[in-house]
Amino acid sequence: MKLRYSLPRKSLITIYKAFLRPLIDYGDIIYDQPENEAFCEKIESVQYKAALAITGAIQGSSRNKIYQELGLETLKSRRWYKRLSCMFKIMNDKTPTYLKNMVPKCHHSNRLLRNRIPAFYCRTDSFRNSFFPSALSAWFELDETIRKSESISVFKNRLLSMIRPIPSNVYNIFDPSGLKLLTRLRLGFSHLNEHRFRHNFKECINPLCSCSLEIEDTAHYLLHCHHFAQNRSDLMISVKTVFENFDNLSDNDKRHILLYGDPRLDKKSNKFILEATLSYIKSTDRFSKSIFD
Repeated sequence: MKLRYSLPRKSLITIYKAFLRPLIDYGDIIYDQPENEAFCEKIESVQYKAALAITGAIQGSSRNKIYQELGLETLKSRRWYKRLSCMFKIMNDKTPTYLKNMVPKCHHSNRLLRNRIPAFYCRTDSFRNSFFPSALSAWFELDETIRKSESISVFKNRLLSMIRPIPSNVYNIFDPSGLKLLTRLRLGFSHLNEHRFRHNFKECINPLCSCSLEIEDTAHYLLHCHHFAQNRSDLMISVKTVFENFDNLSDNDKRHILLYGDPRLDKKSNKFILEATLSYIKSTDRFSKSIFD
């Protein structure tokens, strides 16, 4: 994707949401088949490939991790959200009357059965997966406080909070090639031997680093490998100017801060840390060759 090298990530996500995703969204509450996993996976592959193009991640990267990176809900969850949003309007008389009249009602004289959930009789899976049966079932699975939201905007926000991950921040850094490598480290699928070994690369016979000291995972690469001792020294000097107690942290915390920043710091400091990490990644030249070599 050529645009990845000329536009910031935020703009790429906006382009996807404005021009590509609406093509998938159009009529989705009608064509959706929520119980048909093969159907859902085929549609989901479109968004996954778009996420790969935006980030530069490698095919086979965890879909959950890459969606978390970009703050994207799955398309299946999105269709669930849109079905329920439509059902909210129907149940609250925000649509033509004939739509609400299609919702079955319970007619029971026994008061113990009056609160029974209305449901459609579904003779076939095709009808069960159609809008009204699936949407009505999902509607009554929601907590009552959500169903009784005071407005459609409140209702939508409550649903989105359930399905949409908070994106990982890159603090407005515009460095396409560097962010591509940083993202691969965040996702756990890069040139590092542990990543390649875990993804069954035939030419990677073990996960050990070429320094022969440890498994070459992200923490080893960022914090321990003696091949990059001088590069790391420059990185540590930079990071400690904004995080004085960095040496006292665990390796896991150090790795996380170098890759994501720290919520206790301001945006300027976090941007400085990520830029220092990007400089380290580039200076080591560890990722210059093809991952398949």
